[in-house]
Amino acid sequence: MNIVVQKFGGSSLTSKALRTEAVSHVEKAVARGLKSIVVVSAQGRMGDPYSTDTLLSLISENKNIVIPPEQQSLLLSCGEVISAAVFSHDLASRGIPSQIMTGREAQIITNDNFRHATINSVSGDPFYKAFEEVDVVVVTGFQGITKSGRISTLGRGGSDTTASALACSVKAEAVYIYTDVEGVMSGDPTVVDEPSTLQYISYDEASHIAYQGAKVIHPNAVEWAKRYKVPMWVGPLVGENGTWVGKQTVHHISRDIQSVSAIKNLAQIRVSSLEYDQIFQLVAQQEISVDLISIHPHEVRFTIESQNVQYVKTLLENEGFYPEVIDHVAKIALIGEGMKGKPGITSTIVSTLVKEKIRILQTADSHMTFWVLIDEKYADHAQKKLHEQFIFNTSSKKAPIKSLQE
Repeated sequence: MNIVVQKFGGSSLTSKALRTEAVSHVEKAVARGLKSIVVVSAQGRMGDPYSTDTLLSLISENKNIVIPPEQQSLLLSCGEVISAAVFSHDLASRGIPSQIMTGREAQIITNDNFRHATINSVSGDPFYKAFEEVDVVVVTGFQGITKSGRISTLGRGGSDTTASALACSVKAEAVYIYTDVEGVMSGDPTVVDEPSTLQYISYDEASHIAYQGAKVIHPNAVEWAKRYKVPMWVGPLVGENGTWVGKQTVHHISRDIQSVSAIKNLAQIRVSSLEYDQIFQLVAQQEISVDLISIHPHEVRFTIESQNVQYVKTLLENEGFYPEVIDHVAKIALIGEGMKGKPGITSTIVSTLVKEKIRILQTADSHMTFWVLIDEKYADHAQKKLHEQFIFNTSSKKAPIKSLQE
């Protein structure tokens, strides 16, 4: 049995015309003799009647009333249920019968972190049984159930994770993530000049790009696909572009750096102390995430979100530390498998920024990502120049896997 998973985001389901386009992709899969698991998000964005944000606003008006997370999940899951019912009807109108499954019926088991649940296990059994009767199963994205049978939701990007996890459970040929963008881009199209759609990137590159601020795909979805080696395609509902995500090979590395991105609204904290462990324990106890940790002989540096600056500063001062705060900084990330072990990358990055008179506050690197911390007001200019240096006018190789669109 050959199976594909096709996920349609909320922006792809807001109108009859868009849903018709989505249905056409399912029709193509069925015409090829494939079984399809269709994962749907809640329809639309904030302001649309059944979007996740609109549903959340219904219980957010009175700030004095605290709604338990499990009750919030119960409400938020309704948007996907409505979306699944509508999409199943659209399929039926084109002569394609389908079954609908909620997270419970699909046996998506999560932990008890109701609003931001993690999928613990999935099973292909419900789908194998359903495919004995129909070619298409429509599944509510973004939701699952706890071991005790309570409805949970996965948080932002949860439908991507649902799709990827289900693809793994049935050993799907591929998982297709249809969205309102052209695919994974080499840079922010609102910032850099002529960013290109990356036609093929590795699982690791996709994961790093997702963690560094790109919102086109959720990193958890990439991790599921990587774990079970399921090819993933991310691209537009209408159009020919798109990005394949898969196993990295030398053939697919077409340039040293694939993507340049930035995360803003950060602050760097510097503390002159040898008690590094106590500092990090204090911050960790407050469940505040730290990044770009740099430990020097008599000083520790790290970054946090700007919204946490005053809280962390007061926290450390109350324990006898005297932090120096450099607020309004941005973390620039350059990502690519091709930079592994390649000399000259660091010097080119540094010289590019120095030439533009952009002060570097801190650097860090891994095997495929190089980070630079700079003043936030130079973030856009830095992205432009680095993108121009490493990516502009270069082309990536096409993926060896064919899309259903082709």
